[in-house]
Amino acid sequence: MTDVRMTDAGVELLERLLERSERNPYRSWSASAAPDYDRLSTAQQMSRFHDQITAAERFGSVEVKWGKRDQGHLIERVVVRDAELLARHLGRPTAPATAQRVRDELLPVAATGEPWVITLLDDMTARWARSEAAYRLTAGQVDAAKEFFSLLASISREEARGLDARTFSKKATNDTKAFDRHASRLAAVLGVRIGQPGAAADVVWTHIGLERFSHPIHLRGPVAVGEADGRLVDGRARPFASIHPEMLQQLSVLERPTTILTIENYASFNRQVREIEDGSLIVYTGGFPAAGVVEFLAKVLTAVAAEVPFLHWGDVDAGGVRIFRYLEENLPRGPRPHLMTKDLAVKSGQPADADPSLASIARSDSALRELADWLAFGSDVRHLEQEALDPERPWADVTAS
Repeated sequence: MTDVRMTDAGVELLERLLERSERNPYRSWSASAAPDYDRLSTAQQMSRFHDQITAAERFGSVEVKWGKRDQGHLIERVVVRDAELLARHLGRPTAPATAQRVRDELLPVAATGEPWVITLLDDMTARWARSEAAYRLTAGQVDAAKEFFSLLASISREEARGLDARTFSKKATNDTKAFDRHASRLAAVLGVRIGQPGAAADVVWTHIGLERFSHPIHLRGPVAVGEADGRLVDGRARPFASIHPEMLQQLSVLERPTTILTIENYASFNRQVREIEDGSLIVYTGGFPAAGVVEFLAKVLTAVAAEVPFLHWGDVDAGGVRIFRYLEENLPRGPRPHLMTKDLAVKSGQPADADPSLASIARSDSALRELADWLAFGSDVRHLEQEALDPERPWADVTAS
């Protein structure tokens, strides 16, 4: 019985040489390889192998180096002379040509998004041109790549905001499961895009406003949700109340709060609403604030006077700084920090490594730019979890500003 795989050993070697050439197109030496004669167990297989390699040499695509003396009947090494000719000899387009064709096919999809989506396509095309996968997609997976770029383009147009994954997936691709198929690569791309490479998927989904299903907003303060025949939720309830984002159209501010304070962590939120009575509106962000929390804060900040201080209390670490910056960038006015200082971190925090990824915030106009600079480049960096501190009235923050 003929072993087709062994019979085509010459083609396999030529394919391998072409792949090596395409992966390193600018190296100063040509790709080469020595035959594996141990795979050629019969004279027929060896003859066919030699015929295939010498045919490629006659085509001008490779150079064959034969052995010397008693090894003169064996090929010592095969060296690529012209990768494009080798691709033609093998009957397939070169990887750069394939990559360009795929880019042309994907460009109309990517162009419906923001410019950074096309930039990503160009980056992936460069990798395909080297016969590499890009975000685990090869140049041969055109349909999957179209789905991927359809989702990205839609995300860049802010169309994921406020939707659960299945609804968004249906809207973007007409397939409810497309998002799940691409979730890990979407998170990888978007994590870099938001300046948090390797961020947990939930953090990324929060940034783009995607929610599996909206979570209630936990708060304590002078707001209410009501209908014509009565009040449904009173934000002054003890220890706190919860409002679902779908109820925000019925939201009203009952009286001017002394301050608006957002809190990153649940334990600190619970202590603040139980231990401090000062007429503030306290809102739990749950780490990175979900779309419903952002919508609630935007409505409240628009409704109350600009003189009402807006503060945020979070961890003194990279995540806490990024949450603070997210609030600054996504609300009508940004918060000021509450219990988020270098001095407190030095006093009560734990030693940590500097995180240069905070450099962009350190160079921004953020109210935490100096703290971000220390966390990014300091030699004595310490992180402080907010649970290590007792709740305090925010008056000191307000009067010091």
